[in-house]
Amino acid sequence: MSLTSQLARGDLGRWFAQTMPGTTAVAAEVADAAARVRPVRPQAGTVLGDRHWADVGGAFGARLGALVQAAPPYYGLYGLVSPGLLTLRAAHEIAAGYPSHAALTPAEQLRALDMRPDPAGWRDLGRPCPDPDPDPPAWGDAVFAELAARTRGYHDQHAPTGAVGTPGAEAGLARVYGLWSVCEDIYRSGVISPDLEELLDLDRPTVEQLRAATPVAVVDEIVGLARRLAESGSLAALRGWAGNPEPGQPLGCAGPVFATHWADGDLLVGDTLLDVKTVMRADQPDRTGRWLWQILAYAWLDTAGDRYRIRAAGLYLARHGVLLRWDVDELAARLLGDRRAVAAARHEFLDLATHAATSEVPAWTREPPSAASAMSGPSSNSQCRGGAGTPAADQTAPSAGRRGRGICIPMRSGENPVPPKDGGGPG
Repeated sequence: MSLTSQLARGDLGRWFAQTMPGTTAVAAEVADAAARVRPVRPQAGTVLGDRHWADVGGAFGARLGALVQAAPPYYGLYGLVSPGLLTLRAAHEIAAGYPSHAALTPAEQLRALDMRPDPAGWRDLGRPCPDPDPDPPAWGDAVFAELAARTRGYHDQHAPTGAVGTPGAEAGLARVYGLWSVCEDIYRSGVISPDLEELLDLDRPTVEQLRAATPVAVVDEIVGLARRLAESGSLAALRGWAGNPEPGQPLGCAGPVFATHWADGDLLVGDTLLDVKTVMRADQPDRTGRWLWQILAYAWLDTAGDRYRIRAAGLYLARHGVLLRWDVDELAARLLGDRRAVAAARHEFLDLATHAATSEVPAWTREPPSAASAMSGPSSNSQCRGGAGTPAADQTAPSAGRRGRGICIPMRSGENPVPPKDGGGPG
């Protein structure tokens, strides 16, 4: 289980439920803030695909990540490497081309996908893993490298870091981030979507064909969410949290990692950890409670090394354009219902999380069973992995004729249905 799964149906979720009696009251505040605003909705009469809500959640999360930092689509690249659609070497080369990774040394560029910038410098998710026998180019090597390069250039011209573009520019970007989200789903769940699966029949797909795979209804919604971000004042607030940097400069970090292959967040803006939700309503206290537990858990996981220097945590309700933010200790005190209990609860949580993270790390990662390697500081002592990375879901089902460099994953769209991304459903 990942941390998200643990909070939904594991020991950590039960611990939070028993320990945080103030959760319902804080969840009610979130519901009240959302209820005051009419959310962005699909256009009337639009036919929505089965994956629409999850696709919108994933694509807008990726778009917002790019707004905060010009960083690689880490988990989309991992997803492509796992079934052999992209070679590990190509994935590292693509990652190395992003502005966030410009300061890497030549040696570090060879494993750029496992290098993550943070306020303390660089977090290395694994020791160097050179290809033991370099593979011939894979199906997606050339076209995804071209897609990444063209997207970076498009951002520079039409929607630089920290800015929202025109509706036309955002539509173009939505097609790209819709695709990267589908690729990330392979990493998260081991399933290739029908839209991407159709592209596998093409020997040499073009960038245009890749971009066209994102449904029009998803593109339209992402454009609406980007407009809501700008017009609601939330973008200005995010820029303020980051100290109002010059245009094109990062607002923080996209995809902060708190426990390798177990807990990764959405965004760090300034000193605020932010989780992005694309729900239509926020009046389900159990679900909202898990969101609150999750952002607090991420912040607490960072306290051991203080790499991300998190001092506040918040939620962005994207359809409403609503930002909510709490000081970390204040959020903990309110959830616990007792300010004096914060330190003890944090220590107890870290003990439980250490046990959960180290006992659930999949065997192929060969991570040493210690809290330090799982949740604090660089992971430079971890053993060399066989692949570029997959989630802690222990995907071991046979592939449909394609083998990843590290593990095999299911390839048929009808198998192992993709669960909705947290906060990505219509409710």
